Amino acid sequence: MKKSVCIFLSFLFISFVLVSCGEDDPTVNSYDQNNETVDEETTDETTDVTDEEVTDENVVDETEVPDEVEDNNTDVPDEGQWQKTGAFNLMFNGKVNVDLSDYTSIRGGEGDVNFSHDGMDMTFTKQTVIFVQLFPLAILQGSNVAVLWLDSAPGTGAETKQVFGFTFPSTAQAGDQTMEAAQAFAFYGDINIDLMNGQFDIKCVRSAAIAGSLNMMSYDGVNTNFTAMGDLLDPTAAGSQLPYPVCAD
Repeated sequence: MKKSVCIFLSFLFISFVLVSCGEDDPTVNSYDQNNETVDEETTDETTDVTDEEVTDENVVDETEVPDEVEDNNTDVPDEGQWQKTGAFNLMFNGKVNVDLSDYTSIRGGEGDVNFSHDGMDMTFTKQTVIFVQLFPLAILQGSNVAVLWLDSAPGTGAETKQVFGFTFPSTAQAGDQTMEAAQAFAFYGDINIDLMNGQFDIKCVRSAAIAGSLNMMSYDGVNTNFTAMGDLLDPTAAGSQLPYPVCAD
């Protein structure tokens, strides 16, 4: 065993001498080889870092775009909430009623409203109660005039009916104008009526319109004659800005 080790060590010593004799300047070659190795490693590391930096920048850019979109969606109301539910077209000509205590003295006007709601087309027209034509009906409510059309004739007692209404300020001026400029408002919903007690209370709305056109042909505080048309929208997005609550159905 010792002999084998000695032979092995002798062989290594002879190999080392032969290699040393074959090199002119082992120190310089070793330095060059080390330098090449370092350069290669540095280049690789630089390349890796550059790739990582580019990758990181791309990741940041891709991350920032969704964030900006989310911010915009937060600032701007969701368009889906302002969904169009239909459209309307109406005309009215008649008296503005002030005293509602005696329904027999109330006088309805002339005119129809044609409108659509969630794909259903409807027309509300004249309605008669005990031989007295009461609807469409224009009444003074505070500082506004409200014109009401019903889906069917009511009785003299308290009940709830479907209603299409159009309101405008009692100070409205004649002429062609937008509903926004005239501060007019249209809606479709339910109304609680009690003719015997002169009560006309809007219960809730299913669709509403604040944008459209209004042609006020004449209005003197006693009689009014006008036409109007526009789009009906889902009222839920308006929230507390609505003058009436939203119908649950």
